Amino acid sequence: MLTEFTKNILKNNLTKEMTSEAFDLIMSGHVQDEEIYLFLKTLQENGVNKDHVIGAINVMRKKMIPVDIPHNSMDTCGTGGDGKFSLNISTAVAFVLASYGIPIAKHGNRSITSNCGSADVLKSLKINIDLGPDKLSECVTETGICFMFAPNHHPAMKYVAPVRQELGKRGIKTIFNMLGPLLNPGNVDKQIVGVFSKEVQNIYRFVFNESQKKAYIIYGYDGMDELSTEGLNVIAQKGQEDFLFDPIELGMKRPIENELKGNNPDYNASRIISIFSGKKDSFYDIVTLNSAVGLILHQDLELTFENINIYINEAKKLIDNGYALNSINKLKDFSN
Repeated sequence: MLTEFTKNILKNNLTKEMTSEAFDLIMSGHVQDEEIYLFLKTLQENGVNKDHVIGAINVMRKKMIPVDIPHNSMDTCGTGGDGKFSLNISTAVAFVLASYGIPIAKHGNRSITSNCGSADVLKSLKINIDLGPDKLSECVTETGICFMFAPNHHPAMKYVAPVRQELGKRGIKTIFNMLGPLLNPGNVDKQIVGVFSKEVQNIYRFVFNESQKKAYIIYGYDGMDELSTEGLNVIAQKGQEDFLFDPIELGMKRPIENELKGNNPDYNASRIISIFSGKKDSFYDIVTLNSAVGLILHQDLELTFENINIYINEAKKLIDNGYALNSINKLKDFSN
């Protein structure tokens, strides 16, 4: 049934409306895995554009199970797919921001293209990732943070999960890497979104410009989907010129590579606990840096070198005084 859509991809002629039609078929279980594979692979090879993303989002949102969350909530979910196999930076950042009093409605999944996704590391932290929508609303109100496990809120994803896994094993990213951060079940007001390419950053810029959300869209050095301490980062935001930023300009040290390298979920979880318990290393540095821009976004402050420096120090206080670790413990206790 999808063959005509795939032919139109090959002709670079897949419109927003046609993408919606194709996704409606796929996400309703009417397409075989072989054709889904061909469709997603061909779409990726020929270049995903803003019309494809918007067309897919329009279908996915209709099939989504929503969560009622507080006003001014934030998500730190990035696209993944940067091939860095790094530690779970955005998950650690979520706990730092929650410890500041920002309602965090974190959206995420198991690993698709890395060793350990946000769901994997949270399970290793003994956090129950399978709370229902009502309990999640209560959770973020009571603890300041909740985790919305993507498969529980996007049940139609079951129709593409095997194909995504297969493509992921082959190192092939898909449009679904781009869709995750745009499909937060709580429809958060603010987002820090890391992306794996400049092209994806431009697509996100268009999508967020069409919405009421406030977001920092981060394209890190060498394609990292976080702010990197290794080199120049580009931060896009609505109505502003891109903010170019190298942390070395603030006196931050370059990272030691193996201090950022992730492994299995238990290892990654232990690394989060270690920096929240006093260890100062490259992981601590990059978490405080990314937390700083979240604190700036929350307060609607201007993104400047001075403000980043101020809020790096604020993030360090939240970690060093045990507040971030307490945020993990509160979520663990509530979710269980």
